Amino acid sequence: MGVIRNSVNRWAGMLAFLILLTGCADTSWDEARRSDTVAAYHQFLRDHADSSYAAEAQERVDYLRVRTHQTIESFEAFEQGYPQSALLEELRAFVEPLYFEAARTANSIEAYQKFLRRYPSGEMSTRALGNLVYVETVRESPTDDVLQDFVDNHRDSDFFTEARRGIDLREMRTRGDIHWLPVRVNVAANVKQAERVRRGFAAVVARRYRELGIQVSMTPPNENTPENATAWMDIDYHEAPAEGTLGTGTLVSQARVRLYHRGTEKPIWDHTFEAPADHILQGASGRDRTVFGNSRYRFWDEFFVPVSTWPAAETRIKQLEYIDDVIAVDVRGDRAALLYERGGIDYMDISDPLEPTVVDRYRRDHDLARWSGVKLLTDSLIIIYGQDGAEIVEIGEYQIERIASWELPDIGSVSDAATYGKTLLIAGSKGVHAVRLHQRPLLPHRLMEGEYVGLAVVEPHIYLISPFTVEVATPEELLSHVSGARTTLGKNFGARRARLAAGSLWIFGKEEVAEVSLASAERPQVVSNLPTDRVGMVTDLVADFDHLYLVGERGLQVTNMSGQAVEDSVQIIGSSSIARKDRFVFLAGNRTLEVLDLAPYYRGAAALEKP
Repeated sequence: MGVIRNSVNRWAGMLAFLILLTGCADTSWDEARRSDTVAAYHQFLRDHADSSYAAEAQERVDYLRVRTHQTIESFEAFEQGYPQSALLEELRAFVEPLYFEAARTANSIEAYQKFLRRYPSGEMSTRALGNLVYVETVRESPTDDVLQDFVDNHRDSDFFTEARRGIDLREMRTRGDIHWLPVRVNVAANVKQAERVRRGFAAVVARRYRELGIQVSMTPPNENTPENATAWMDIDYHEAPAEGTLGTGTLVSQARVRLYHRGTEKPIWDHTFEAPADHILQGASGRDRTVFGNSRYRFWDEFFVPVSTWPAAETRIKQLEYIDDVIAVDVRGDRAALLYERGGIDYMDISDPLEPTVVDRYRRDHDLARWSGVKLLTDSLIIIYGQDGAEIVEIGEYQIERIASWELPDIGSVSDAATYGKTLLIAGSKGVHAVRLHQRPLLPHRLMEGEYVGLAVVEPHIYLISPFTVEVATPEELLSHVSGARTTLGKNFGARRARLAAGSLWIFGKEEVAEVSLASAERPQVVSNLPTDRVGMVTDLVADFDHLYLVGERGLQVTNMSGQAVEDSVQIIGSSSIARKDRFVFLAGNRTLEVLDLAPYYRGAAALEKP
């Protein structure tokens, strides 16, 4: 009987202890739930690892981590670990903006489709659908009808403002179309034969605008611009005494040309031309004692007539100014790399060209190295190059880091770079080098000797540009240190760089730009030269489906595909480098990055459907 009584007492004690523990666990759980923090749940799990609430406590810990970390990775770990959780619906809504931003960053058809499969009726699905339509349809062929349909039906899209602006610019071009241009020439009192000078300048303007179907008339200096004129031009000309060659006396001729449009507050073009008039005091006499007395007069090497068929300056949508000189820009997808003269880089998000933003920056220690070019090789690798060598930097999770550097003794001065598959090709004063980008460390291997100023890749062909020739090669030939067919540019051409655009190589020489057609891939041919008298000296260019965009001493010029006919000109600040993203161009130079919206000209793939 005593044994039975003792056993009953033991079980009663254990039961009381278990009830006490359970009650303690319930109380702790209630306290943890009220606190609802990771620390509180961790404390509960340490004290009550075997509690029936333990699984729920761990679920709450992982749930709170998703809320705290706010990453797709933490959510997908929770989703995989708790596929039946009642918390999933709440968390899916919570991380929807994260998935949208991921799709927005990729900004591709596949990314938006993936988002819409996950969130077919989410809060951001309408916005994502509009973005998908823009990327899939509008960007490819932004005709007037396509743009208007998009604006009418996708007001929540991130690209609504971009599309609306494209429509507005096209309408502005139509409304502001110039049909008649009055010209007023104001000549200083000390200029000989002032009336002849006035008529001479007016004739130069008329000849240029006549090619665009625009009539030009003269407005007397003392009269106001006709009220019914859409646009007008003012030319202010004067001459001033100056010291000439070897101390002799001469005159300096100066002309300020301003082009106005009634729809804008400021001139759409304002430029001053100046040159010493040495010839005037060296045998010129009579009527030849004017700015028109000698066609070889240095003034005419600089002077040109800015042409515009509408207020094309309105295409400028952004202008960013910098303390240091910016000398090159490159674009890859929705990212841009802006190069500073000292080798620094701004890595930029341009998914919204109206508001480009800096994602990360790379800055070098200040030294005497000189840089001239930048290329986005992959989504994570950038090369900068110039007279003193080349560097490759990698865009990491937290910062941009240099992963390779080759100085002048190693690789020579570098003029150009391009990728062929996973191989980087570098052209410069010590030949052509190859770097395998998928192997570390990154080491250059020389393929060709000699001086090369440019290269271009159109797989399976590689085009190597020397100062006087274009060579065609395949990877197999380069591995054997040889090239194939050669195209001669001319013994005095002096190529400095090259640009691949619109199926041609555009090679920049000392005094002209040659177009080398690649229609016959293995036999490139020089087919034309950009007419210097019409477009001036060009420093860089890009192309879309039916226009060339030239930058140089005459600003940005919109021309036909051969560059022979200038359609419009835009005065710009920087003309060192140009890069294109769809209908937008980015211009670098003179401590400025400018963004131009070329919607009035850009029709995307629809341009290929022209008869």
